[in-house]
Amino acid sequence: MGRIESYAAIKTMVQQQLEADHCLAAGDLAKAQADNELLVSAPRQEIADMEPHRRRFEDHFELRLSNYRGTTLLCAEHERVRQEITQLLAGDGGQWMGDYAKLRKINDFLTPYALQNTGTALYFTPSRQLVEFPLDLHVPQNYEVRELTPKQWQIFADDARFSNALGFNDLRPDTAVLVALFQGETVGMAGASEDSDLMWQIGIDVVPEHRHSGVGTLLVQKLARISLDRGFVPFYGTSPSHIVSQNLALRAGFEPAWWEFVSSSLLDVPVGSQPSKVQYTN
Repeated sequence: MGRIESYAAIKTMVQQQLEADHCLAAGDLAKAQADNELLVSAPRQEIADMEPHRRRFEDHFELRLSNYRGTTLLCAEHERVRQEITQLLAGDGGQWMGDYAKLRKINDFLTPYALQNTGTALYFTPSRQLVEFPLDLHVPQNYEVRELTPKQWQIFADDARFSNALGFNDLRPDTAVLVALFQGETVGMAGASEDSDLMWQIGIDVVPEHRHSGVGTLLVQKLARISLDRGFVPFYGTSPSHIVSQNLALRAGFEPAWWEFVSSSLLDVPVGSQPSKVQYTN
């Protein structure tokens, strides 16, 4: 894949990603945005029938509900659930679906089908500034930044300090890793995982003694540019309540892109759609 050089290209690729993740036809989301449609929905497909560039989760979802730049996306296995949630989110209701009252009602719709709320997440993608008018952050004094090879990052396989940066997951393999060194010791790490054929997810860890130094923001920004150079859209997921993490993403040049809610069967292992790389440092 060639280098991603424009903000417009990122938006197109994110739309393609979300269409695949919500079982929408190609172009449905772009058309909804162009026509100012507030909600677009589709019945859930089996994994084998979904587009190959969908995000790679271990387990299948029963319901996926998102809001992308003002457009609500709804995909559900049970048609009655899809109808009920469509009515609940009529008008501009999708803009408020993260409120507790709305989530509680959604859970009420899910309960008769033995479904559970698996989690909510807020996702960030690169801003126009980061892509088209980049401003390099300076490496803080006494720190050094290096990119690791796969052989080098294997050393950290059992190191809990860097569990957000490295996943060691065959389905979503680690693809690029940057570390911050202080006096020769690794004190920060940002890692990217190939979550789909289009997008890499970035995770960040900084040891407590070196938080608030700026190295976390620096590592995330540099890794985002590596991702773009290699033809993948970097994205950053965190909890909607994690303000520290969200501020890190903003400082690194990201912007909020979509909010997401997922449910799975009470009989299944929870689907892996909650932010797998919750960010704690800067």
